[in-house]
Amino acid sequence: MREPSASVFDFLAKDVSAAGSFHSRKSGTTAAHGEVLFAVDAGGRPTLLVPAGTLVRAMADWHSKSLSLQTLQLAVDDGKRPFMILRCLDTKLNHQFGLLADDVLDAIESNPDKASSAVTATLDRWRNLFEAERGSLLGAAHLAGIMGELLVLQQLAESHGARALSAWQGPKGHRHDFVLRDCSLEVKATTNHNNLVVTIHGGRQLAQPDHGELYLRAFQLERTPVGTSVPGKIAQLIELGLSRLDLLTALEGAHYSDADASTYEEVKFSVLSEKSYLVDESFPRITPETLVPPGMVERLSNIAYSLDLGQLEETSLSLEAVVLADAGPS
Repeated sequence: MREPSASVFDFLAKDVSAAGSFHSRKSGTTAAHGEVLFAVDAGGRPTLLVPAGTLVRAMADWHSKSLSLQTLQLAVDDGKRPFMILRCLDTKLNHQFGLLADDVLDAIESNPDKASSAVTATLDRWRNLFEAERGSLLGAAHLAGIMGELLVLQQLAESHGARALSAWQGPKGHRHDFVLRDCSLEVKATTNHNNLVVTIHGGRQLAQPDHGELYLRAFQLERTPVGTSVPGKIAQLIELGLSRLDLLTALEGAHYSDADASTYEEVKFSVLSEKSYLVDESFPRITPETLVPPGMVERLSNIAYSLDLGQLEETSLSLEAVVLADAGPS
């Protein structure tokens, strides 16, 4: 298995080259015109050097505040040769650039004869993510909530493969976190050691889905230095085959920016307990159906309430048995 690009760039950055040159290392990925190289420039900025057949600078050159793409002649052992040079210009995005480089290498390996097209096509897909505006840093409670959803996503991916990502609809604004063909899931997480109390937001978060039943999946998490961080869980999901770009794009919808991954690496969680509940007519909740007269929920704003799950009856929910909305039974 190929070493993650981000790890190689970190290693190379420990020994940057003299001004005007690159410190490079072979990637193990070969294009039609030679082997792709990992590199860092004199400023330690991560760079991917892709051998090109001809010098087509006008067609390829491009830059933004975060990335640049150039086609230049570089001196190599057998003389000067043209390379496409994809470089990260924002050090806060180095980790994210490593994931972009992984995607570029995968695309080149799939079609070595069209390496230049692989670079530009992959860059086009990732460009919006690199140019997205970053918000403020997330606190531990918000990260715990994301971790809970990623834990469910991991369980689904382990049973249903990379298609499981399509079920994660919460970051897209759906009222439920996961939407499946036969049910929907709302996910909650708390770092409270003493009880399983979660916060419900709005009058529709626990409303019945359009199809099937609604389940609440609750995690009791503990912050610990030997646990797993959100960036660590993202890496595990990528190992399961989830699209790097699609996963990071979904996380942007959850207000998580991979540009802050180095900070979030320090916030790690372990799972103390995991419980599931069927949200039916006997489940305590505020929804349009539970308020009278009908339609009253539309007149109430800023609804938020705490729900103690400790005394409620648990239910058995196997994520191996659920059916993804875009596929038949797995």
